[in-house]
Amino acid sequence: MLRLERCLGFAAAALGLWGLVTGCGGSGKADSFGSITDEISKPTGTVDESTAGKVGEKFEAASKSSAQGVRDDDQTAASGSATITTSCSAGGSITISGSGNQSSGKATTKFDKCCFTEGCCTSGNGTSYYSSDQSAAYQYCASYDLDYSCEGTSASLEYQGCFGAGKAVFLIDVDGDSYAVSGSRSGGSGTLEITGANGKWTCTFSSGSGSCSSTSGSSFSFSKG
Repeated sequence: MLRLERCLGFAAAALGLWGLVTGCGGSGKADSFGSITDEISKPTGTVDESTAGKVGEKFEAASKSSAQGVRDDDQTAASGSATITTSCSAGGSITISGSGNQSSGKATTKFDKCCFTEGCCTSGNGTSYYSSDQSAAYQYCASYDLDYSCEGTSASLEYQGCFGAGKAVFLIDVDGDSYAVSGSRSGGSGTLEITGANGKWTCTFSSGSGSCSSTSGSSFSFSKG
């Protein structure tokens, strides 16, 4: 059976909702489960005073767009393929077409002016992949290309990511370099784990500014750009 479980919202999964994955910005559009996980495992950017704030901003924008249209029920297609169209809570719709079996599956998603709250809407497309291998680091991965607007702010977002073992990891692109990011941030504040080519950092944000510390003991502060 193909499982289209709570068919949207990788960012929502990072906030505690179970969903298919979306990820965040990458160096290119990955086209398979393996290529997305490979990019997440090899971030190219340097986490420092000039990039931490930008990573946080992009993470939050993608989190808001990805949370739209999350379903709370499971959809199962005994035939191995299915197409589901569902209305978003504040207007617009999402259409998801999937195929697969108990071992793996693929779903394509079309966002048609999908609004999670009034004035916060997404249009675009995505491709999600599912694997039942519980020994793997991730069970869901996805790549999305969306146009997003909310509260007077608009953005074009290409993002990727994976979800597994209760944790969502986004791939964020900043100035052509990638960062693997998990955690939560809202209104410019929150805590993120950011992994770059220079290691893993825990960054705390307050109104866009904040500080980061690495697993090696290094630390720095940064100001809102």
